Amino acid sequence: MIVNSKIHRVLCSAVTAAIMTAIISFTLTAVNSGLHAFQFSNWLRAWIIAFSLVFAISFFLPAFVNRHVSKIIRIKE
Repeated sequence: MIVNSKIHRVLCSAVTAAIMTAIISFTLTAVNSGLHAFQFSNWLRAWIIAFSLVFAISFFLPAFVNRHVSKIIRIKE
């Protein structure tokens, strides 16, 4: 599949956010409720909320951080 760089960036952000939030929300849900009382619906709700936030943040935050760090630190050529 050939895509332009903007679509590639969105797909990478979405996949990274999905994997990270799935692992973290599963871990936190399992720890808080215990494995014996783990409910898939609780985990799914936590994952959807976390994914929504992390996807938006992972799409916009790198450019913001890069711009501000570039004002402070210069790259050695």
